[in-house]
Amino acid sequence: MVDFIRKRLQVFVSSTYKDLIQQRQAAVEAILTAGHIPAGMELFTSGDESQMEVIKQWIDESDIFLLILGGRYGSLEPRTGKSYIQLEYEYAVAKGKPLFACVVTEDAQEKRVREFGTYVMETDNPHKLKDFRTLVLTRTVRHWDDFKDIKITVGETLAQLSRREDLIGWVRPSQEANMPALANEIARLSKENAELRGQIARGGSEYSINGLRFDELRAILTSKGVLSIFEENRLNLMADLPAPLHLLSIPLEKLKELIALGLIVPVHHIANVISDCIITDAGRMFLNRLEAEKLLTRNTALGA
Repeated sequence: MVDFIRKRLQVFVSSTYKDLIQQRQAAVEAILTAGHIPAGMELFTSGDESQMEVIKQWIDESDIFLLILGGRYGSLEPRTGKSYIQLEYEYAVAKGKPLFACVVTEDAQEKRVREFGTYVMETDNPHKLKDFRTLVLTRTVRHWDDFKDIKITVGETLAQLSRREDLIGWVRPSQEANMPALANEIARLSKENAELRGQIARGGSEYSINGLRFDELRAILTSKGVLSIFEENRLNLMADLPAPLHLLSIPLEKLKELIALGLIVPVHHIANVISDCIITDAGRMFLNRLEAEKLLTRNTALGA
């Protein structure tokens, strides 16, 4: 990231979600690399009018609107019969937000269907997608064949828009802030979050930690009586402190089980005493997935 960027623009990223995880992640990474701030409301479920109001507020507070359009139209808003991405796009246009769109080429879409099947194409409302695509193409757009095209488009477009004096953006109060390190950390967490969501959306069948599926690893931890111990130390383990975690209160045989599974690694190991351990990437991914499943279960129960 360059240091001379004094104004950081907030970019609202709109797209269908499950079929464009990689493309959306590419846009987020490009926005962060350019020194700006991505925003999006993919955490919200469809069908709640109050959530659409929250989305509008996010668009209002963003400087730029980015649409990534693939081969799906998305969930319909019951009152209008339009998809949420179309409502977001039309609202941004009505508000006069600077916007740009990355639209999949027809050849690329055909290739995606051959590779991924009908999962990435609109089967319920193809005519609505066609009309929306036509609407989007009335404005200046850039086409994409793969996620690399999106990264290039986002980088070039933000370089132009960042020069506009009418875009307020965010201005850091101190030149001493370590924004490059912060942006790298946000990019890492955003990528990890996208991977977790994609794996959960696929039912976890392709999720692997040290060669084990998530459900297999959880079953092993449960059978060995260390799952609750690993969970109870979550806050300390995930704190990202520079110093290692002190685990003297945990029985040695339990620590060895976690170490053997590659979830933590010892820092100080003298004779039969393991005093300090640090969480591994595999351990971090497992705890994140565990927390994500709990949140999904809780949200499902609340919505039932």
